[in-house]
Amino acid sequence: MVKTNVGRGARWLLAPFRRPATLFRRFLVGDIQQKIDHVLWTIEKLDGALRSFGETLGAFRSDANRHTFDLAAKIDSHTADLATRVASVEARLAELSLRVRTPVEVDSSTVAVRTVDGFVLVPRSDTTLLLMLCDAGPEGLEPGTRRLLTRLMVPGMTFVDVGAHIGLLTLAGARAVGPKGRVVALEPTPITFDLLVRALAINGLSGRVDAQCLACGARPERRAFHVQTVLGHSSLLDPAPVCLERGPSQIEVDVVCLDDVLPIGAQVDVVKIDVEGAELDVLAGMARILRENSDLAIIAEFGPVHLSRAEITPDQWFEAFHVHGFEAYAIDELSGECDRVSPKDLTAVESVNILFCRANSRAAARAKS
Repeated sequence: MVKTNVGRGARWLLAPFRRPATLFRRFLVGDIQQKIDHVLWTIEKLDGALRSFGETLGAFRSDANRHTFDLAAKIDSHTADLATRVASVEARLAELSLRVRTPVEVDSSTVAVRTVDGFVLVPRSDTTLLLMLCDAGPEGLEPGTRRLLTRLMVPGMTFVDVGAHIGLLTLAGARAVGPKGRVVALEPTPITFDLLVRALAINGLSGRVDAQCLACGARPERRAFHVQTVLGHSSLLDPAPVCLERGPSQIEVDVVCLDDVLPIGAQVDVVKIDVEGAELDVLAGMARILRENSDLAIIAEFGPVHLSRAEITPDQWFEAFHVHGFEAYAIDELSGECDRVSPKDLTAVESVNILFCRANSRAAARAKS
């Protein structure tokens, strides 16, 4: 009872101070809260400023990285352009150095002419060939065809040169397939074959090229062969009247089927046929090779004048290749590029080399690379 009265008395005595105390507490708490709010506001502002600074710094870094990347790309581009220009100048200097080299006398009947693939030998009697070679560039008489050959062939492949002549493309093929590759060169004209063999020896390629003094045809036989003053025009076909006036000589040569030259199952990658109008006879004699080599590429000379002597029309000539699944591409002798072609596109053409390859073959892909 006493405690209760004391408690009531204390509350009564403190009652006048309750409101001032409450107001004072609210003042103190409000001041602290205000300070807390100010601190939080300051922190929020600082956080915003830091975020903005971070974004600005990130943008600056991104811009700097972009400019650095752009600068590096420009340097790389200029370096590549400079390297291309230097390579072009070096190639041009190499070409000029070959052009200024005069033919070298080998003996009383033979001169040597330097090409990009090595020395070829030319008989003094074939003035036309000698002048043409001296006038041509280092890549020889058919620079576009040579460039195409180097795209078609890689080390280890097999190249067959039918109508190898003095070996201009034989040398190029041997360089392209390398020591592990195989080259077969067939040339029926004795004087030209002798020059081919000597050129292979001079260039250190005798062991890498199988050269044979033979003509290719549809069947094995002994046949008349007409040797022209311009040796590259010699052929199994009867000579044109204009050639008769120049006094061609006639010899007999051994004719073989290409199927008999290479063993069954042999990989054959590229066959070049330059036989002055007898291309379809060569094609008929290589039926097995055509079946066994789906990636085979054939380069054949299309010459309407020669075909007329063989009584073959351009349509018949192209069709003989088409029946084996080949598509035809005309070779640009300046660039080495190939474009799809048909007989109607070549009505005004005197002579052009044609690439035959099957669609979607590796040979077709290499030709377009």
